[in-house]
Amino acid sequence: MALPAPLTVLMESEGLHSVHYVGFPGPNPLTAEQVLEDAFQQRADLVAISASSLMQNPTDRNRLIAKSRDQLAQRVLLELPLEDEAGMTDSECLALGFVRLAQTDRQRYYLFDLKTYKPVPDWLNPKFWANPQNWDKYRW
Repeated sequence: MALPAPLTVLMESEGLHSVHYVGFPGPNPLTAEQVLEDAFQQRADLVAISASSLMQNPTDRNRLIAKSRDQLAQRVLLELPLEDEAGMTDSECLALGFVRLAQTDRQRYYLFDLKTYKPVPDWLNPKFWANPQNWDKYRW
């Protein structure tokens, strides 16, 4: 079984070398249970989570996504069925910081990328943090 096209395109375009395949066939496939173990802390460039790995109770699903996103990788790819009433909705994915990457005839793909998760606000720069022209003039 081959990897889905959005996953292979992402890996090739970004030059990702270390990937955790959760539920996907790959060089080192993992199960959701293995990733959720406390001892598993191996970082990677990308964590790809298949739709079959997300078909568990919502608590474990959210734990898997949170651990992947917060501890294991800067990028997380979710594969979700196109017609899935019991699974995650678009708004749930957006609320977790994911953006829609691609859609095929049967699957939706969402990507979380830490680098593009939140743009840097304009006020967050040294220009507004201090007034060097007032140093040693006023005591505050």
